[in-house]
Amino acid sequence: MRLWAAVVALTALGATGYAIDFLHQTLTLGDAWAALRFGLITLLRVIVLIILASFVWVPIGVWVGLRPRWTSRIQPVAQFLAAFPANVLFPIAVVAIVHFHADPDVWLSPLMVLGTQWYILFNVIAGASAIPSDMREAAQMFGVRGWQWWRRLILPGIFPYYVTGALTASGGSWNASIVAEAVSWGSTRLRAQGLGSYIADATTAGDGARVLLGIMVMSVFVIAINRLLFRPLYRLSERRLRLS
Repeated sequence: MRLWAAVVALTALGATGYAIDFLHQTLTLGDAWAALRFGLITLLRVIVLIILASFVWVPIGVWVGLRPRWTSRIQPVAQFLAAFPANVLFPIAVVAIVHFHADPDVWLSPLMVLGTQWYILFNVIAGASAIPSDMREAAQMFGVRGWQWWRRLILPGIFPYYVTGALTASGGSWNASIVAEAVSWGSTRLRAQGLGSYIADATTAGDGARVLLGIMVMSVFVIAINRLLFRPLYRLSERRLRLS
């Protein structure tokens, strides 16, 4: 096992070194800064979209998860929607944005989370369903309501599940940005500034160096978010935010 891990690590280091050397010979620091700047724009979109999706789907997921009759109906639907190819709906967005003369930088953004928001929903449903019924009954008996009900019972119960859903939705949104920030329908092409459209434009132009640079920058952002945000959140859920 250790030998295999060492081989994988050496292969990854070698590939990274080769990629950096290739980019150094082909591109400039200005190109790297442009990719980083576009990455920050897409990062802002991902953060805002995950927050908005959480405000919508966490309460709905809790409501569904606490009602077994609804859970059995909604959970499969949410899983289907998560697997549904959301890009087939993109032409509708293109037509609507053109018709209403909307700003693509704003209104193309929801397309990034269109197919990934459902991970938040069905993970929260699973978390709410896993809360023991005796704890729910005790909270009701002692009159625990409102924000205290959320803070003492619901949030500790669903938090690990929510983090899993948000992590999956975040990663999916980064991937979706490649097709969501540069959308076309017929002769109409809409583009929002961001790392996704940077990669899409480089792919269309056959610019392998910028495609590689965009993918590397995206990988750095995704790994950094996972390690700096979601991993600490998992540890927090293990230490403090859990039902006991």
